[in-house]
Amino acid sequence: MSIILAVDIGRTGCRAALWSGDAPEPEAIATGDGSLGLSAVDGAKVAETAILAVVEPLLKTHAAGRIDAVGVGAPGAMEAPALARRLAQQLAHSLPARSVAVTSDAITSHAGALGGKPGVVLAAGTGAVTVAIGTDGQFRRVDGWGPWIGDEGSGAWLGCRGLQAAARANDGRGPATTLSEAAARQFGSIGELAVNLGSDPNPARSMAAFAPAVADAARNGDAVAAQLLEAGAAALAHAMMAAAEALHVPGPLAGVIIGGLVNLGPVLLDPLRATLERSGTRLQLRPAEGTSMDGARRLAVVDGGIHEPWVVRARG
Repeated sequence: MSIILAVDIGRTGCRAALWSGDAPEPEAIATGDGSLGLSAVDGAKVAETAILAVVEPLLKTHAAGRIDAVGVGAPGAMEAPALARRLAQQLAHSLPARSVAVTSDAITSHAGALGGKPGVVLAAGTGAVTVAIGTDGQFRRVDGWGPWIGDEGSGAWLGCRGLQAAARANDGRGPATTLSEAAARQFGSIGELAVNLGSDPNPARSMAAFAPAVADAARNGDAVAAQLLEAGAAALAHAMMAAAEALHVPGPLAGVIIGGLVNLGPVLLDPLRATLERSGTRLQLRPAEGTSMDGARRLAVVDGGIHEPWVVRARG
């Protein structure tokens, strides 16, 4: 019976799941800290350390002997394929695995959400990236450029703008908002928050942690928060539309929205869908078939599908 290990390492956390054979559900799941991405300082080594911290205890209790295949989705793999290859080689040496496949977490999200088929997938969590892949290999990535120049509409983007609105209200530069009280409850004073973010090794994660408070404020009638949710939803919708148009595919095109930001619910998703509908886009939204973990599992064992150009492989 084959043993497959799937790993999804993001900027917020790392998850690993172990499957036996063709079982629909994993035999075991473990979680831990994430990493800043492969393009960060010592990115491949830091990612390997974070992955092993989650995986090694899992293997000790649930897997004896060798693993048949490992699939890993990691931020930065698409931008830095050499570092993705280094991570694959390091893991092939560190883990009892016959083969290791490493790709971008955007690619594993696409493979999981659409079951390996063509279409457009928006993955919105701490960051935000949209990937479109056509039947003939056409590819377009939109955004996913990180919290400083991109990830528009993401959890970090939404949390950051919510905290900026609280700071402006505190200074008298902007309208009053309940986000001021929410920020104080969650982070302390604006001054404390500014100091802590300045020394935070993962500020995107900290800012994303405020996104649920922005959504709560919008649900409770806060006009400033509601405007932020509308703007974030529009940014995410336009990313999906840009990715879809780049494929030049006639007729309808499957579209899926996944990621932690989906948990904000209708306060974000309703204006996002409304923007798509008003645009006349060919995208037809549908539920996700699976998660990024399912995508990592698929790419660990499927060699040669539509995602293969963005996967690097190493042998144990």
